Amino acid sequence: MSLIDEQAAFYRERVPDQFNQLLERQCRDAADDPAAARMLEEMQAVRTSIVIQVDCGDAMHRTFYDIDRGEMRTVERPTHAPFLILGHVLDDFAAIRRECGDSLLGFLGALAGLGEEMRLTSQRVRSLRDLHGSLVFERVGPDGFTLFVSLGIESPEPEPRTTIRINEKIYASLRRGDLDPQDAFLDGLIDVEGDMEMALGLALAALSPD
Repeated sequence: MSLIDEQAAFYRERVPDQFNQLLERQCRDAADDPAAARMLEEMQAVRTSIVIQVDCGDAMHRTFYDIDRGEMRTVERPTHAPFLILGHVLDDFAAIRRECGDSLLGFLGALAGLGEEMRLTSQRVRSLRDLHGSLVFERVGPDGFTLFVSLGIESPEPEPRTTIRINEKIYASLRRGDLDPQDAFLDGLIDVEGDMEMALGLALAALSPD
């Protein structure tokens, strides 16, 4: 299977399967846990769309998702205005999958220092959509990658408002939940070029109460 076909199958099939498995686990947990039931309500309140754009050099491959009542499915065209447009070049696919797992929101979970898979709730969607702009997220160093992220806008801006750079060691610590993201920003462990307010807004949105 070519790398183009591999990324297409991953985004078309694996990503929604993983997303919906998380919803199913939440449904099971909610049966006898009031806190989990409240979380489930927030997840099932989500109605939005997401777009993935992979630059394959001679063509741009796009995958569209609708999320309705917390369940994700791949569609030909999004029903809703996408709250998230996520892009990368084809050569970064393997690194992104290794570092972010099967979740579209893996990089956000790491930036927020959650130490676990991020659940997409209506509050998080609102907070992320309200950022209204584009940014670049870079995991620098060996086997790094670059993600182009647009939030709450119909198409990516010509120039990103901010670039966030994190090295391999800090990224791993954040992803494990060993490092507080606020401390990482304040101590200069996360390099921000451009609009610091947007960078902090992204981290705070990812940390929005469920």
